[in-house]
Amino acid sequence: MRILLIKGRSLYSGTRLFLDLAADAFQAVGHEVEMLDLLDTPDPRALITDHAADAGSVDLIFTISILGEFRDPAGRSLSDLYGAPHVLWHVDYILGQFPRLEATPASTALLFIDPTQVEAVRATYGADRFAHLDFMPHAAVGTPALDADATGFAARPIPLLFSGSFQKPETAFENISRDLHRPLQDAIDLALSREWIAPHLAVEQALGARGFNMSDPDNRGLLRLAGRVDDTVRRTRRFEFLKAVGKARLPLHICGAGWDAQLYRFKQGTYHGAIEMTQMTELMRQARVVLNTNVNFGAGSHERPLSALLAGAAPFTDVSAFYASEFGADAMAFYHWRDLDGAMTKLQALLDMPAEAHAIAAKGHAKVLAAHTWPNRIAQIIAAGDAVRV
Repeated sequence: MRILLIKGRSLYSGTRLFLDLAADAFQAVGHEVEMLDLLDTPDPRALITDHAADAGSVDLIFTISILGEFRDPAGRSLSDLYGAPHVLWHVDYILGQFPRLEATPASTALLFIDPTQVEAVRATYGADRFAHLDFMPHAAVGTPALDADATGFAARPIPLLFSGSFQKPETAFENISRDLHRPLQDAIDLALSREWIAPHLAVEQALGARGFNMSDPDNRGLLRLAGRVDDTVRRTRRFEFLKAVGKARLPLHICGAGWDAQLYRFKQGTYHGAIEMTQMTELMRQARVVLNTNVNFGAGSHERPLSALLAGAAPFTDVSAFYASEFGADAMAFYHWRDLDGAMTKLQALLDMPAEAHAIAAKGHAKVLAAHTWPNRIAQIIAAGDAVRV
């Protein structure tokens, strides 16, 4: 099978690294892979159109978060242009990508990092809008590393690591009619009051409580407000969790953009700045505990905990149904958003007991190697393409 992967821009080069690993995994089982990189071109659409004219036969196209909305000058989609199924994996909250989603052809196979996003798309558009929707969790990235024993683990120089940009808590009401401001705030308040609720369900409940008939198809499009709920809740929960870490005076190392003005919160902090994902995985191999805020992927995945386990570190993350079923408390350490004081107590204990943290890291490391690296994902990508193949 000849597979075309298309790269675009990516914060910290994350999705670009994912595609490199996907290419390696496809090639390892005998597929031919071509990588088209849009990063340095001033006109990505022209580059794609020209490439398609010379590419020859393609059996599958795979992109991450981009090009569902692509049209060439003749109005052809990516799938039309190449004559091959397009599998598009979204790694951000899907109803926050509303304009792109609106323009994505029905024939595109869509994969999401949380199964409730499948439900959100169906609730908004109906069951027949897209031919194939499915949950595909992240895969770990980085070079595997695991200390042979707790003594080696305790010698790792980074006690506690967080990777991610600073995000200021705020709610964006622009371009939303005033009669929706209060329901939106209600949905945000509801989501923050729960350990977790899918954003589209928070919106549906808030609108219903304000008198909107959510069984009316004309109102289903209002579920796109879930993108605003996702953004505000994600920012708030990340900020409050890390603020609690700072107040607890824990020895936190941070890598990510935008933290310069916030470093006063971390009296025991070390800042590594904004770094590429490959550098971040190197830091994980030096870390004992890696923090994660999964937030609105409460049934699904983020890359951080999986990559931390691959690097031999113990993840400390808010609970996800996916993590609970795939790993459990003996292979991943969990905290609860509604009990941040208890979370800090548990985190301090994890730092104080390297043997316990090492046991979690070792068990999770084995589970990641067995089922959660890129070679474990390519069969699902191929199956998604087959599901929409004409």
